[in-house]
Amino acid sequence: MNPRGCAGSPLTTARLFTAADSDDVSTAIQFIYKARPWTTLMAVGWEYGANMLTEYLAEARENTPLIAATCIDNPFNLEEATRFSPYHMAIDQKLTGGLIDILRSNKELFQGKAKGFDVEKALLAKSVCDFEKAISMISYGFEVLEYFYSESSTRDVVGNVKIPVLFIQIKLTKL
Repeated sequence: MNPRGCAGSPLTTARLFTAADSDDVSTAIQFIYKARPWTTLMAVGWEYGANMLTEYLAEARENTPLIAATCIDNPFNLEEATRFSPYHMAIDQKLTGGLIDILRSNKELFQGKAKGFDVEKALLAKSVCDFEKAISMISYGFEVLEYFYSESSTRDVVGNVKIPVLFIQIKLTKL
C-alpha cells in the first residue's frame, strides 16, 4: 500500500503519512480481504511502515484477516529513531524531503490559522522531527512532540499482537 500522499496519491484530509498512522494499513487490509475473502493474507512492513503495521496488529489483536506478518527495522521508539546517527541522517533527510514534497502539493488543505499548522515552518524543515512539530503532531491533536512520539511508538504494544510476527532488526534500535 502507499501511505497517504505517497506515490502521487492525492490527499483528501489534512493528514500526511506518519509512523503513527495505522488507519491506512487497516483500510488496505480490509479492502483486500473484502475483495478476496478466500485469499490467505500476510503483510510486510519496513521502518516506519513496520511501526504502522505493528500498531495496526496491536489494535486489531485477533480481529485481523492476516495470518502472519514480518516487520523489518521497526523503530519501536520513535523519539529514539529520530535522534541523529549517520544511518538515520540519510533516511531522515530522504523522508523529510518526501514529506515536504507532499505538503507542497497539498498545501491548501493545511492552510488557515484555525487549523493550527505551521505550513511555512514545515516547508523549511531540516528533519522529520521539525516537520512533525509543524504538521503531524497537530493532525493527531498533540501539543508536545515527545507525547506524540510516545503514543505512536510500538515498543509498549507489541504484547497485544496476537498473530505470528517475525521482527527483523538489521540496524541497532533501542527498545
